[in-house]
Amino acid sequence: MEAVELARKLQEEATCSICLDYFTDPVMTACGHNFCRACIQLSWEKAWGKKGRRKRKGSFPCPECRAMSSQRNLLPNRLLTKVAEMARQHPGLQKQDLCQEHQEPLKLFCQEDQSPICVVCRESREHRLHRVLPAEEAVQGYKLKLEEDIEYLREQITRTGNLQAREEQSLAEWQGKVKERRERIVLEFEKMNLYLVEEEQRLLQALEREEEETASRLRESVACLDRQGHSLELLLLQLEERSTHGPLQMLQDMKEPLSRYVVPSGGGGGSGSGGPEGTIRLWDQGSQ
Repeated sequence: MEAVELARKLQEEATCSICLDYFTDPVMTACGHNFCRACIQLSWEKAWGKKGRRKRKGSFPCPECRAMSSQRNLLPNRLLTKVAEMARQHPGLQKQDLCQEHQEPLKLFCQEDQSPICVVCRESREHRLHRVLPAEEAVQGYKLKLEEDIEYLREQITRTGNLQAREEQSLAEWQGKVKERRERIVLEFEKMNLYLVEEEQRLLQALEREEEETASRLRESVACLDRQGHSLELLLLQLEERSTHGPLQMLQDMKEPLSRYVVPSGGGGGSGSGGPEGTIRLWDQGSQ
């Protein structure tokens, strides 16, 4: 009875819930359920054609728990492929209990061919030199192996689920860190932009004050130079007038040195010193 119950459990583990046959190219959805690849794709193609059934683009409901899963997230289940193949070859799960060739009960198991045979097959040339066990004895040997394989498969499924949960947690944590860094970068650049705007206003204001001060000094210097030019023109007129005098008068004028008419006033600054260098004054002779 234990062998029958174990065989039944193995058959359930290796059976697709859509086609109700042993798995062919089994794949696992994001929710952890397994189906034949062709079966799940056909199921989703039918769901695609029904309006209102597709909740999210590229995602479809699991036929068992209705959880949404993406076609891109289908994972091949190689362990389940091996279990399904073992179930197909298990003598207690064969659909036919009679030898197809001799129509005799399949009471023996050929270890070389890993298949059940009848007593007539045992004496045939094909199996005569092979190691043969009674079917019940072979079942007992495979019982422990199947239990180990099923336990290993369940451990792998549990481990896969745990790894998936950790990866999802790592993804969520990483997305949180990225969001925090993005917000920090945006805040830093906002502060930098505010500082640059304030610095721009400060420099422009300083430049404007410097422009006003320099322009004021230059305008004063231009006015002073204009006055000096006017004085030079008056002096030139006086000298030209003296050049027209007669020889005697000109000799008398020579007693008056030019320095009495041209006197430098103040020691000069440039354009930024408040006045032109070497300002000239005309002296009236009567003032001596």
